[in-house]
Amino acid sequence: MLEGRKIAVAVTGGIASYKSCLLVRELIRANAIVRVLMTRSACEFITPLTLKVLSGNPVVLDTYSSAHGDVSHIDLAKWADVLIVAPATANTLAKAAHGIADNIVTTTILATRVPVVFAPAMNTGMWENAATIENILKLRERGALFVEPEYGSMASQKEEDGMGRLASEEDLLDGIRRALIEDKQLAGIEMLISAGRTDEYFDPVRMISNRSTGKMGFALAKMASFMGAKVNMVSGPTSLKSPRGVTAQFITSAREMYEYVMDAYPENGVLIMAAAVSDFRPAHILENKLKKDSDDKVNLRIEPNPDILLAAAARKRKGIHVGFAVETENELENARNKLIRKKLDLIVVNNPNTPGAGFAHETNKARILHADGSVEDLALKSKLMLAKDILERVAALANKGV
Repeated sequence: MLEGRKIAVAVTGGIASYKSCLLVRELIRANAIVRVLMTRSACEFITPLTLKVLSGNPVVLDTYSSAHGDVSHIDLAKWADVLIVAPATANTLAKAAHGIADNIVTTTILATRVPVVFAPAMNTGMWENAATIENILKLRERGALFVEPEYGSMASQKEEDGMGRLASEEDLLDGIRRALIEDKQLAGIEMLISAGRTDEYFDPVRMISNRSTGKMGFALAKMASFMGAKVNMVSGPTSLKSPRGVTAQFITSAREMYEYVMDAYPENGVLIMAAAVSDFRPAHILENKLKKDSDDKVNLRIEPNPDILLAAAARKRKGIHVGFAVETENELENARNKLIRKKLDLIVVNNPNTPGAGFAHETNKARILHADGSVEDLALKSKLMLAKDILERVAALANKGV
């Protein structure tokens, strides 16, 4: 999604400036084209040479001279697909909100017509100050996007923990990705997405589960939010961080997921069941840990869990339902049977034995089966881009009034 895109990274003078190096590195790894501009105060914290080496391009410091032979701020304002200000100090936010253009960063902000993403980083007192709050509101009203700071320890040892730390590199990348999607195809659509696995305990420490990490479901939730949907995500146990802009609820068992989906079911929206829900659970949970040297012979008796998609099918009226199927044989036949039986509009099927696909991978290769019988074979790609493909099909169905 970032490959080949032109990203201007504006660095202003704060202690978090060193993190701009990490952002530029990640953008280059994603094969984006990066040009960096810095305020003079930013140079007090990090050298332009560092960012020149990381980006592979000269760093622009002056408003009226450019290594590319143009007026710097006009050149960058026209060149970029997105401008991200990271870190954005309280001073820079104030200048941008009031149209002050007295350095390369603020002048470029004023001159550009591409999306501008601000990633504030500052002292907690500055972040909570009424003037900063008012400036951010003004910028939001004008269409600026924000990647809000995180809670944590401040740079000064004299300060307590608080809000103001620059967001993580992944959150900054997501802020850029969000800005790159100008056509909000899912705007106004309510969406419930399930993700991850479920764990079914048979004693206090052991369980029946599967290998799902939640990456596909989280990618769907993240991309749906980028595309304008109002996203509610329910996930089983995972180490993944909740995507920004998504309401997330975490559960453990299939029964808990069933109860949540039935309660939060979007009557006129979209349900996407990407979770790998355990088909079975132990019939009884032992009160104490089963010891390996126990004299008792244990026969683990299991019983079926509720079928969430089947239950949702009974409630379906105007909504769109999307299911997932992991198959190792007879992929299309098994997936088509599931699509028909559970009244799905789309089903996404993948084989975990395919190289680069399935559990724990950053990539996936899938087929999409439609209710009309058509099948699409998609190439191996990142799970985020696969999510975009799936959600574009959902948007097309929504536009048809399915």
